[in-house]
Amino acid sequence: MASRLLFCPRPRTVCLLSTRFPTLTKIAYSSDSLSSRETKQESSTDETAIQQHDLSNDQPATGSPTVVDTAPVYSQDEADAIKPSSTQNEPRTSRAGSPGARSNMIKGRDPVVVHDIQMPIQFGKWYQVNSSMLKYNQVGQSHIPRVPRLAHGLERVLFSPGVHLLQDPNSHVYNFDPYIRSITQPKDFDFDKLTPYITSSKDSTLIEYARSRKKQFIGSTSSMTHILTHLYFAMAGGKKPDISSLSMAYADMPSRFTRGMRYPASVALRYNDGVYGIDADKSFDVNDSILMVLGKSLEKLLTSSPKEFEKYKKRNSWKVKDIPEENYHYVEADEFVLRSQLDCRDDRLPRRTFDLKTRGSLAVRMDLDNYEVAKGYQIHTMKGRLQSFEREYYDMIRSALLKYNFQTRIGNMDGIFVAYHNTARMFGFQYISRREMDEILYGNEITGSQIFNMILIVLGKLLRTVTDQYPEKDLRVTFDGTSVRNQLSLWVEVIDDEKEEIAVKRYQETGDFTTSPKPSEKAISDPFATKDPLDLQFEDDFAEELDDGDMDSVDEIYVNTEYPILNYKVDFFSTLNDQDTNEPVTIRDKGDKWSINWCMQKTKKTPNELISRYKNMRLRQATYFERPSSDTPESELQPLIRTLRAISRRNLWRNDMPEERIRVNRSRPPISTAHEHHRADKPVGPSKTRIRKKAKTAAKTKPGPKPKAQSNSSKSSTAKPEDQK
Repeated sequence: MASRLLFCPRPRTVCLLSTRFPTLTKIAYSSDSLSSRETKQESSTDETAIQQHDLSNDQPATGSPTVVDTAPVYSQDEADAIKPSSTQNEPRTSRAGSPGARSNMIKGRDPVVVHDIQMPIQFGKWYQVNSSMLKYNQVGQSHIPRVPRLAHGLERVLFSPGVHLLQDPNSHVYNFDPYIRSITQPKDFDFDKLTPYITSSKDSTLIEYARSRKKQFIGSTSSMTHILTHLYFAMAGGKKPDISSLSMAYADMPSRFTRGMRYPASVALRYNDGVYGIDADKSFDVNDSILMVLGKSLEKLLTSSPKEFEKYKKRNSWKVKDIPEENYHYVEADEFVLRSQLDCRDDRLPRRTFDLKTRGSLAVRMDLDNYEVAKGYQIHTMKGRLQSFEREYYDMIRSALLKYNFQTRIGNMDGIFVAYHNTARMFGFQYISRREMDEILYGNEITGSQIFNMILIVLGKLLRTVTDQYPEKDLRVTFDGTSVRNQLSLWVEVIDDEKEEIAVKRYQETGDFTTSPKPSEKAISDPFATKDPLDLQFEDDFAEELDDGDMDSVDEIYVNTEYPILNYKVDFFSTLNDQDTNEPVTIRDKGDKWSINWCMQKTKKTPNELISRYKNMRLRQATYFERPSSDTPESELQPLIRTLRAISRRNLWRNDMPEERIRVNRSRPPISTAHEHHRADKPVGPSKTRIRKKAKTAAKTKPGPKPKAQSNSSKSSTAKPEDQK
């Protein structure tokens, strides 16, 4: 079969493609052939190149070097021989281009000059970061010793990959304590007995750590992870998670991140005497969903014995005398002091601690306001597109795994323990290590570590830049890294708390804070339909956003116009082993050197244009939280929600506890029983009681020597001590 050469993104790689796809084939040359052509051209341009290089060295180190339009090509040895060793303030030397010129290997991009980071950031100037620039240190004392452990024998899930069923569907035998099958509903649980949540801006310990270390920003995992994901989207070049480990049922399903991950993320920067607290923005998500509420009580269930958990039910809550303190892990990273809540621990894990995640079923997540019906949805198979653990795992990869990964990195945790439920009953459990998440999201662990470090560095510089525009003000900063590839859109608004409170109250009472989007004519009739899996266009994967023509009037969106709305564009591209690219990067060798180049520019629009664009962006945020209610007619529901509601209604009766005798699998004791003997506060080895019982049993079964026949009067006086005993 005739074949043609096709260019592959990986350097020095040539692959073969059949002439069956003539429109996709391109003639490509290997890196060696390109180098030979460039070498021939060098002899005729050496003098010009040296002159241009000398002119570039005449520029001051602290200024902005002129961008070279036509960059001569030097080998690394030639560049080192011509240019003296550069200082920190001078532009970097590129392998393929003039001194400091980058991205001339990216099609359609002009060469740029890259600098080391210096504050303040200059607009229109390119900077370069790498993971080694981040210093990551623990702050304060460790709270790990007082972190609770898993209960009900669930700790054996930590050391056995895959999903562990609570109840075997064939024999109906329980693999764990049947007590955790039925979930206590919010009306029966006393949440006032749990430790209240404290936002970052009100955490006195966090603020004190930041001031003592002269850090400007503080944050927690819950407020940071969403904006970190948007920086990842912009820096990773549209990289998608790997779902190849799933069954063939998902071969044609989309692997892009869900709309819930891609809608713009906002945070509130609360100023407090030199320190900005990063809080999650709750402008539209004003009410806690059933999943957020149940998450608090289920974490208590998974780490408490049945006797202890019964105290937290409203009928017994008077027995709870003391509310325990929250357990946190504090770290210092570049411009930040970050806080992570520690949910659970097991000393046998490499990093000892892990996060607890209670994952509601597909039907509940898609229909939160109608969860009383959606809780009939059952998970009873391992594989398949519906009612399976595989479907829950697939959705978690696309909608939450990136956030979970960032949380484990901030808290230096080993992984996540996932409990699958439908708000009425528990189905199964799974432990996902951080290494497994890294392989799915980034390709390997080292790639994930490096891009996470670079994200934190860039985020710190961006926040310092926007806070300098409005010093000592409370700001709302919005991140959007999905509208344009390799670009982050940054919006800044000054917060007016009094007007904000009035607007939020109005939204809660009337819903007039926002308007609904017009129904799209591109609705998909098949709930399982998806786009052509061979369509690799980036816009089809990351777009799906509202256009201006799809929106109603946005006059109801509240925006504080007392101060100008600011908008910035931040462009990114990567450099891997001196090769520039705007494609996804995966490190294949320990010797690979990866850095990210970025440039920040201020959008030049009129104030009215910026306000209009900002309101449209805020509308995208608001419409994400609009969900169908129980009164919504079936004809107006999405096809998938109609299907899920029908399945849920048919299976509501399955949530009731069976009346027959409960059978529990006790073929092996829980790992915790054996683990308790090896704790530091208990002696190693069998207990004294077991030793006495064993000795007594041996004494009864061991035959002794027969005594000689004696009279009754002298028997007691002549008997041996052993016989008397």
